[in-house]
Amino acid sequence: MRNSKRITTALITAAIACGGFLMAPTAGASVSSGSISGADWGNAGVRNDWGDEGPLDYNSHDYSRAVALWQLVLRAEGFYTGAIDCDFGPATTEATKAYQRWYGLTADGSAGPLTLSVADNSLVDLGNKQDIRYVAWEGMGKVEFRRINGIYHFYLNGAWRSASYTSAAGC
Repeated sequence: MRNSKRITTALITAAIACGGFLMAPTAGASVSSGSISGADWGNAGVRNDWGDEGPLDYNSHDYSRAVALWQLVLRAEGFYTGAIDCDFGPATTEATKAYQRWYGLTADGSAGPLTLSVADNSLVDLGNKQDIRYVAWEGMGKVEFRRINGIYHFYLNGAWRSASYTSAAGC
């Protein structure tokens, strides 16, 4: 079953890269908004929220709460076991490469729009367009997010924190 999800994801990714699918509009936020964000787009819902986000890597936004959100996703998938520290260091880079290999992407260690677009396919709206759950392959791990006024938040160190590209406060 895990192989079929990987193959399906790779085929969808290839089709998107080649322009073979008509897609719902992306959230239109990206780094310029200052935080990882999204909006409800009808049938696509939250599953197109992150395709215009990033990059997150050791060269770009390498110490930020956006990195913490990505570390939480990697932890849910079982690829990252380190502290949620907002630091896109060697452990996060290696976990990102493992995630990319697993999902049939180029393993460059950068969580850019393509990698984050694959990740948002695992987002589930819990019914109110605010509470969002990331569900890893076959439910291996889960992480809860909140989308408040379009901005993604995660719970860490006793508080909800926005997934900011410019702040690492609270990590």
